[in-house]
Amino acid sequence: MDHEQAERLISERLDGERLSSRQTVALERHLETCAECRAFERGAWRLRESARFEVAPAVPDLVEPIMAAVEGESRQTRPGLRVARPMRLPRRLMFPRLAPVIAAALAGVLVGSLVVGGPWSDDEVPPGRAALAAEHVSRGVAAAAGGFTAYHAEFTITERNLSDEVRERELSMRVWFRAPERFRLDVEDRTDYPSPATRTDLRLIVDRDRWYTSGPAPCPSATCPQRETSVRNRVPFSSAAPAPTDLVLPLAALAEPDVMDVVGSGTVLGHEAVVVELPFERSASLFPFLSLGGEWRPFFPQDRVRIWLDAESWFPLRWRAFPAAGRERAAWALRFGLPREAAGTSVFEVEARSVELAPPPAGVFEIPSTRRTEDQGARPVRLEEVRAVTGFEPVAPAEVDGLELYRVVIPETPEAGAAIVTYADGLSFLKLGETRSWAAAAPFGAVGLQAEEVMLPGGGVAYFEPATPRLGRRLSIHAAGTDLYLESNLPRDRLLEVAASLPVVGLPMPDEWRVREIGGVVVERVTLEEAAAAILFGLALPESLPAGVAFTSVELVRAGGSVGVTVYYRDVAASAGGALRLHQEAATSLPPASAAEQSKLEVDGAPARWTASRSRLEWVRDGVYASLDGVGFELEELLAVAESMDGVR
Repeated sequence: MDHEQAERLISERLDGERLSSRQTVALERHLETCAECRAFERGAWRLRESARFEVAPAVPDLVEPIMAAVEGESRQTRPGLRVARPMRLPRRLMFPRLAPVIAAALAGVLVGSLVVGGPWSDDEVPPGRAALAAEHVSRGVAAAAGGFTAYHAEFTITERNLSDEVRERELSMRVWFRAPERFRLDVEDRTDYPSPATRTDLRLIVDRDRWYTSGPAPCPSATCPQRETSVRNRVPFSSAAPAPTDLVLPLAALAEPDVMDVVGSGTVLGHEAVVVELPFERSASLFPFLSLGGEWRPFFPQDRVRIWLDAESWFPLRWRAFPAAGRERAAWALRFGLPREAAGTSVFEVEARSVELAPPPAGVFEIPSTRRTEDQGARPVRLEEVRAVTGFEPVAPAEVDGLELYRVVIPETPEAGAAIVTYADGLSFLKLGETRSWAAAAPFGAVGLQAEEVMLPGGGVAYFEPATPRLGRRLSIHAAGTDLYLESNLPRDRLLEVAASLPVVGLPMPDEWRVREIGGVVVERVTLEEAAAAILFGLALPESLPAGVAFTSVELVRAGGSVGVTVYYRDVAASAGGALRLHQEAATSLPPASAAEQSKLEVDGAPARWTASRSRLEWVRDGVYASLDGVGFELEELLAVAESMDGVR
């Protein structure tokens, strides 16, 4: 019996479920030898009794006792975490720094009854309580980012079911960070392979304007050569050469509370930890080594990732991936040649062996010499030199959320005539690009034509894209005489406040951006009201969407004499997937299949078709053809969306 099985049985027993004699004996034997699970059981009983015999107070009533407890706890030295020097925090973060402890208390008081069998059923939970702890986790992680200066940690990685020959392998990982923009990641493969194999030994070093990575190159043989990449004149906080700092503090993964569940508490390295869970696709930033090289097992987007966060610092101390349940996951595993994997057994684990906050030696971030170094073309300048180079003085926000001016560069390509001004504090950053000569028929920067149109506080329009594993949250602003691009790992509301403090007024997309022709098909960005008025059938929209997914934009699609409508929805969290595309047009039958393999099913009694390889659900009802594409979403989720569709809203 492993930890996850034991914790599940403990919870079931606390819920009043009867365990079989075999399960009881196995659990008791495990508890005799496992201090961690005994601690979990004690904590679960405490949470149960607290939830059963006390009425959970309103959140403001918790502040004073929690603050008093924090003050007393801060005088004690906590074992396991080696702190070489006190962490210096700006005054503006002194209160937000307490948010992790508040979240830990809320996780126990507000969510604990659901985890360990308190008196409430799901229907009886007071409104908002179930999500409150997740919101505090998200805010606590964001608050911890500023002022954070140095970090070094060692981890063990355990991977299962890489192949038939290699059922389990072990790797070690070391992570160093020093603000701003110095990062190093080393992975060493310690597996005893049964036959000759290429070891997955990886290295990534970021030293401000320089970047280096090495790892096994893809090849058809059992032993592959190492491949090195070196970059100089790197754009600050570049997506082409990113520093995966979610390994230090999961800012991207835990940015949005709607997509995570607070599932309990635990202990790692002697530290109290808050345990959260979210899908793999939304926690991909905690697995950056998968894309650095070597061979790794695949993951299903809806596999569950459970993360143990230090309740004081929010460092991720342990994270484990568990297979999702359901037919879609089973079919996916069959395609990848994976064995049957039980939903309750972890297939990938990362666990901290040590964490310390002493500044790493400067030599840790030294870039090795290589035969070939690419030039990313970011020319550093002083802020007062920008006008002489570009012909304009860049606009400056009045509010940068306490960040300090970091680096100013002039990119030679691909955006000649632009200036990039960056601000940073610890792990938090803000990148502000500006050009006065933007000629493309699209928003400036890494923002697409389907981006969400948002109203800035105080007036003005901007176009927003959520974060991805490689990019932060992004805003593009088109104003009179200038175009601006903002990218940051600040929370969405703070990024909007920064944008609102710029001395410009954002304008709606020009008409020439809204209309484009693609292979004889004319696509026009419109409002929902304009789309409904332009078609001869009733536009149907879903009444319910997956958690964290919201409306983004809508387009009219004209091909020949027909007019269709495409509605876009997007996951507000950092995610590789999380996008839904709903298309509707007048038709009496399904079009030809888009792939060789389909499944037949129904949507509210109407014949439907599911194409798994494209994550596409199609159906025809009342003379209207509809298709719903959602990479990263399970069929059951798409069916729920489709069956909730009603008239225009």
